[in-house]
Amino acid sequence: MSLDLHTFQSHEGDFLLMMSFLIKSYSRSLPARILKISGNKIIEIIKESKSYEIVSAIDRILTNAEKTSSAINILRKLCFPLIKTISKPKIKKTSFSRIFEIVLSPWALPLGFLLFFWSSLARVSSTTLLLVYSVTLIMVIAIYLASKEGGLEVADSRNVILFLGSLMLLIGYAAFVVQIAKVGGIPLLNDQLRRGLSPILNYIAWTTVPGTAFLLSSVNLDRCEAYTLTLIGFIPSFFLAFRTEMIAYILATLVVLYHRNMIGGLHILIGIVVAAVFFVGVGAVRSITTGLVQNPIFSVLYRPTITVAALDTIVRLYDLIPVTGGRVHLAAFSSLGLIRGSRYGPRTLISIYTGGRRTVSTTATLIGGPLLDWGWIGAISISFLLVYFLSFSYKFSIGNKHLLGPYATLYSYSMVGIETGILDINVYSYITLALLLIILSLRPKNEIKK
Repeated sequence: MSLDLHTFQSHEGDFLLMMSFLIKSYSRSLPARILKISGNKIIEIIKESKSYEIVSAIDRILTNAEKTSSAINILRKLCFPLIKTISKPKIKKTSFSRIFEIVLSPWALPLGFLLFFWSSLARVSSTTLLLVYSVTLIMVIAIYLASKEGGLEVADSRNVILFLGSLMLLIGYAAFVVQIAKVGGIPLLNDQLRRGLSPILNYIAWTTVPGTAFLLSSVNLDRCEAYTLTLIGFIPSFFLAFRTEMIAYILATLVVLYHRNMIGGLHILIGIVVAAVFFVGVGAVRSITTGLVQNPIFSVLYRPTITVAALDTIVRLYDLIPVTGGRVHLAAFSSLGLIRGSRYGPRTLISIYTGGRRTVSTTATLIGGPLLDWGWIGAISISFLLVYFLSFSYKFSIGNKHLLGPYATLYSYSMVGIETGILDINVYSYITLALLLIILSLRPKNEIKK
């Protein structure tokens, strides 16, 4: 296995070096020259079209969006002068700032993955131990390789991110209102209402998570306005009472606000405590409303043990070989009837394949789903790609604040995925959109100068 892992790392490094070379040399390549010659004629045709006029009009609107937007103007009026005065002092970074920067950086993923594994009380096999530490090593290698990526600069894509953030927030709120009206109450206060929730409306409502992060990174807001927007954006995730989305939202907004110097280390600690309180509190509310007698704190503390035990069960039963051939990940689509396939969700399939019931869902850490679908190569490959793109995004977002929203989206759902895995159609969409925004914002340095 060590030989195969070494071979994989070698090929992966060669691939990344080749991709880096192609990106840097593209502007001097023959296809680029051909496109440059024919491009002028194509551009003239495009500029004469109605579509170009519409896109240009949208761009002009977005350029002045902060001045003309009623939503932003209302947001600013919500902040009273007294609150503005209190929020004016600049956040000072202390000697502990480096710790918080690590917590909000890609290094948090391998560290969090290890801590989650170590916090488990499950007795796992030596093969599972080898797999976990191999994945952690691959994550570290991915961070190192991404940090060496250079020769690229970021073009101004702030208007696009502002537009998408506004769109996602508005659509998400609309779906949230429809969902609440449909079930006739607030799921946070009545767990029985959750059974009547529409999965599609849930997924749409949760777009308020990346939508808020995008807006916080692309709009010039003062501290009070940013705090107000953060509270407004949290309402759908909070009242729908899905803990995964709550944690993802808190993590995403912490990333953007910290790197925009709107909060300090103390705020991050408070945010983590609040996330923990919500995680335990929602479980307590569910226990009370459903009449179950259980300790929500014990339930939360025992989750790593259950999740790691599920991963170990997969390893013991199938010995790191592919089992489902992609069906677990495709179940995110087929369970909604979008494609042919299993009508069970991804985590229910994991429950079935680990000997559980078809009426429950099982989490098996970040690598459980890829392991079932594609074996140990899938677990290592997915981990490498996820952390590489996360680190790559971090590298270019720190000096370009408008990209913090896409990076925060990648970061938050990756961190939540340590336990739950990345197995939901909405998370697929958020990660794809965030990566596209970051990649399409990059240009070779000499191209931007021209």
